[in-house]
Amino acid sequence: MKKAIKILALSLVLIMSVMVLASCGAPNADPDKALDALKKNEYTAGEDKVLIPLALKVLGVDVDTVISGTAKIDDKVEHVTILYFEDADAAKEAWEDVKEYAEGEKDDKDTDWTIAQSGAMIYWGTSAGIKAAK
Repeated sequence: MKKAIKILALSLVLIMSVMVLASCGAPNADPDKALDALKKNEYTAGEDKVLIPLALKVLGVDVDTVISGTAKIDDKVEHVTILYFEDADAAKEAWEDVKEYAEGEKDDKDTDWTIAQSGAMIYWGTSAGIKAAK
């Protein structure tokens, strides 16, 4: 009986983990798709594979692509920035430096600000901006 309860508990944990991962609020993992999604959602959006990545490399953060988008929705400015790295290890290595920078961009009045790492990307911005990049 105890084994059955342990197996059931473990099964529930695994199912919940899959559900959480499936509902993850991260932007699209493909930079081109994230950029297209932002433009489709009427964000002023751009992609940089040269200037910002080069500037960040000088600071010790090795980024492949940067996607950024901004829109004014209902008198509120919505924003998202996504840094795409070569792999998840590179993103983890840069996490602390990027997190510190992203927190500096947060408006003190803005409680709807998220900074997160998901796989080979680090992103930050408002929840509407992040959702628009899916």
